Amino acid sequence: MAGVRKPKILTTRKWGAKKAKSSPVVTGRPDKIIFHHTAGHAPGSRLEDAKAFARSIQRHHMNGGGSIDSGHNFLVTRAGHILEGRHGSLAAINAGVMVSSAHCPGENHNPGIEHEHLGKERMTAVQREASLFLHELICRKTGIKPSRIRGHKEFFPTACPAELEPDMVHIRKELEKRLG
Repeated sequence: MAGVRKPKILTTRKWGAKKAKSSPVVTGRPDKIIFHHTAGHAPGSRLEDAKAFARSIQRHHMNGGGSIDSGHNFLVTRAGHILEGRHGSLAAINAGVMVSSAHCPGENHNPGIEHEHLGKERMTAVQREASLFLHELICRKTGIKPSRIRGHKEFFPTACPAELEPDMVHIRKELEKRLG
């Protein structure tokens, strides 16, 4: 489509992440993508707001959650910004493998994608398109099938992805078309 911007993925270096407490561990080829919601919001929709939100999530995971870094691998904001979460996640995906993360016990060898969300809202159109772009990249690089995009609550007792579950279903269907 003409005029539609292709999303870019900001690495941890580009959004100002703190250094991880230890180096990423490569776990091998993932077999599914875990779909999450943040249950929180960036302070606004600008790129600088997205970076600040990513830093606050990382601080929370490292200081309050006891993690070595951001727990998730990627974050998709309501304004359509995509940010790498755990250090090394983008390079690993581009190589067809994954780094160990801390987003879902028992599934941390699979990429976890956080979607900025709060309350009963659904994804914005630009957020959905950015999420599709990211999911397509991961599927193409790792061989994961769209049917293997799963909600967090399937593996851990939580409400996540909450109201975004219908969006997850849409992403699976649209990816099947895009991937042929």
